Amino acid sequence: MFHKKPLEKEECGKSMKEDFSQAYTMHGPGILKYLLSAGMQTADAQDVLQNSFLAMWELRFRIENTENLAPLWFTIARHKMFDFFRGSRRTFSLSVELDRVPDPGNPLREMDQPYLRRRIAEALRQLPEEMAEAYRLTKISGLPVREVARILELSESDVKSKVFRARKKLMEALADLKDFREN
Repeated sequence: MFHKKPLEKEECGKSMKEDFSQAYTMHGPGILKYLLSAGMQTADAQDVLQNSFLAMWELRFRIENTENLAPLWFTIARHKMFDFFRGSRRTFSLSVELDRVPDPGNPLREMDQPYLRRRIAEALRQLPEEMAEAYRLTKISGLPVREVARILELSESDVKSKVFRARKKLMEALADLKDFREN
């Protein structure tokens, strides 16, 4: 992912700026949704999103391939989120702001979505942290298994296994919701 020798500043041209801009447009909403699903309030999540993007930009001369910045950005955002929670001594609480994230593909009535999101968040909190992280990154943020494996420093089969087990436990925890269907 990183060059052994930093690139010269002249080599950081229009292409790199376009790649970073495109990454922000494509992955920013998914990272924000991930941060909110982990219990952050909107303002704090936006700060972490911005700070993680700036940290990635500061590394730009060492990044080998700027065409796929998502794994690096998710990793930085994840670490900054943990730093935020450690620094503020806050616990991972349910974010009311997650209720405001629109989900137009969900067939449930609009008024049922906040309740369903709260139930899912509560069930996710009951899972082991690594299992919940794998589920949030793949199912909520929509990252491919290969990228999640790089972020969590696991094998792809471990990620698939954790997501499968998380999904199974979530389905058991949410069995009383007969309208619940995972994407």
